[in-house]
Amino acid sequence: MKTLLLENILTAMNIQPKIKQKGIRIQTVTYDRFEIRSHTLYFRWNNTEVPVKSIKNYKNVFIVTDTPFSYMERLNPEQIIMVKDLKDTFYKFTSYYRHLFNIPVVAITGTCGKTTTKEMLKHILEETHNVQATISSKNADYYNLPYLMGIDKDTDVAVFETAVSSKGDMTESCKYFYPTIGIMTMIDVDHTDDIRSFDDYLAEKAKIMQGMNNEGTLILNTDDPYLSSIDTSKFKGEIKTFGKNKDAIFRIKKYQYNSSGMTYWIEYKKREYKGYIPGLGEHNVYNAAASLAAAAILGVDLHYALKRLSTYHHIGSHFQIIEGRNQITLVDDTWKSNPASLRKGLETLSKIAFPSQRKIAVLGRMASLGKYADEEYEKAGHLLGDLGVDVLITKGAIAKDFAKPAIEAGVNPHNVYHFSDAEEMKRFFDSFLIPNDIVYFKTGGNDTDFDDVIEYLRS
Repeated sequence: MKTLLLENILTAMNIQPKIKQKGIRIQTVTYDRFEIRSHTLYFRWNNTEVPVKSIKNYKNVFIVTDTPFSYMERLNPEQIIMVKDLKDTFYKFTSYYRHLFNIPVVAITGTCGKTTTKEMLKHILEETHNVQATISSKNADYYNLPYLMGIDKDTDVAVFETAVSSKGDMTESCKYFYPTIGIMTMIDVDHTDDIRSFDDYLAEKAKIMQGMNNEGTLILNTDDPYLSSIDTSKFKGEIKTFGKNKDAIFRIKKYQYNSSGMTYWIEYKKREYKGYIPGLGEHNVYNAAASLAAAAILGVDLHYALKRLSTYHHIGSHFQIIEGRNQITLVDDTWKSNPASLRKGLETLSKIAFPSQRKIAVLGRMASLGKYADEEYEKAGHLLGDLGVDVLITKGAIAKDFAKPAIEAGVNPHNVYHFSDAEEMKRFFDSFLIPNDIVYFKTGGNDTDFDDVIEYLRS
């Protein structure tokens, strides 16, 4: 973070600095008490216990709080910054810090594709720009402040995921980042355990426009039916689109599967560009198109951006092809499982499998579906049959719900198995797998048994 004067922070938060608070440099701003050190401004959320004893070992530690706490009398009075509304005060600070930097900030949201699109855009930019970005898929609200504080005088551009798992998440994230460019990748059912209605989930995602103050540039997947339905009438900025639709500004003309990636052709401003992205699946072409659109808006030459993308390396467990023992192929797609990502994974599996290969799907539960769970498991089960999956293996009680609709859709009931733990699966695979099998793994439960089995089957 940029070192700040405490008096300037207090003024930005509408607090009159005391004499002993002037001239103090702040080098850390946090709401995690375990990060308190010298020259720290600490926001005390949820009446958390303050480590007064350890604070006394540091210089210039200041606590912003709206309620008294134990042993606060042991600290110097100027260390206590008592406020009426902690939340309001905190967001005054985040606004102050964010607006110290006149840089483009890209916010990426959507049900699937956030992390990959962010990583692709970061990869395009990082050779020529100093980029502050979300780490891997760590996009929970807890990380927002550290990501914001990672912006400093050397930062050229920031690229953040803005995830939505409950109401208010999008608005809150935008109060940290104040994005100037927003990307919406695609929308489908997810997180409907906390956000009970899919319409409310979609509306929450669409609040990215309000978070941008209805200004800047919004990049939309024009092929997504749900994104096409959102009301953009109040958005005063530019809207750029990507997709196969003939009216898309970044139009995907065609693509083809190669052994380890996708070759694709994009039309932009009446010119056609050819690109290659490592990683299989139509969804990767869409993610590439979204990242190219953002790069172009940021002033990056498209030929350069395409060249950079051709050297992109996917995050692990995102449809990761692994050589298995005894000439089997493993596909590790266990990073997440919701209806959209499972559908894309199974469709890609059916595209890359040879006619001679047995397609084996090993599925754990899909996460966070709420009242839509029965419907979505039924759809996914039918898809397994429609795509010609030869063998279905489920793990965990909830994942059993894939089996009945899969059998109804044509999966041989003698080729449907269920297991409860990794050791059972290992023993089964030892006697069941034959050379040339392709085995696809997908779960949304952060199930380490899947990691264990995949590692066991590696060559």
